[in-house]
Amino acid sequence: MVITEEHDPDVTASFELHVISQGAGSLRNFVSISKDIWPWVDYIHIREKQKSPEQRREWANKLHQSGVPHHRIVVNGVHEVGQDEGFAGVHWGQADFSQSTTISIGDMRKRIRIGVSVHSVDEAKAAEQQGVDYVFFGHIYDSNSKPGIKPRGLKQLAEVCTTVNVPVIAIGGIGIEHVRDLRNVGARGLAVISHIWASEHPIQAVSALKQAIVESEG
Repeated sequence: MVITEEHDPDVTASFELHVISQGAGSLRNFVSISKDIWPWVDYIHIREKQKSPEQRREWANKLHQSGVPHHRIVVNGVHEVGQDEGFAGVHWGQADFSQSTTISIGDMRKRIRIGVSVHSVDEAKAAEQQGVDYVFFGHIYDSNSKPGIKPRGLKQLAEVCTTVNVPVIAIGGIGIEHVRDLRNVGARGLAVISHIWASEHPIQAVSALKQAIVESEG
């Protein structure tokens, strides 16, 4: 990750690890697991599409109250961020992104990090041109959250990585065995959902994934 004065200096991983909430879980379970795994994670995303923006903010507050630092927390799908809100960033899907403007992105980037999910080179280029800090691209491998939909694979991921200058974070069906391949084609990080939340031992799952990232640097 390229560190600027606008971003928290404590998050310095060269290959980022993002953990995304499962979208249908309970707040209690989410907080219970997150407070244990955050030391291995660069960012924890509160995705929960069925919740209102206000409810997602409340999840962020509960997460911080449990001991997770503000600079590890990303709230998805919100457009208005107050000066006193302490989370690290916001992340948008394409529908959210279509509601944004270059002016609003520029103003928000002075305080927080902004990411967008993309599914093609053209969407990645459009996001970069609007001034986002990074993009998610996927799904890369077969994923339980995308049943019956063909994954985009490493070739398309490589194309996106070589087309844009912002960090590209790979998502979708990712396991420990994929880390080196993702890095080799240019990804600057990865994001997981079920790898953590479906695990019987989330701490072991996330620590093993982080170890695979460290080992892939050699």
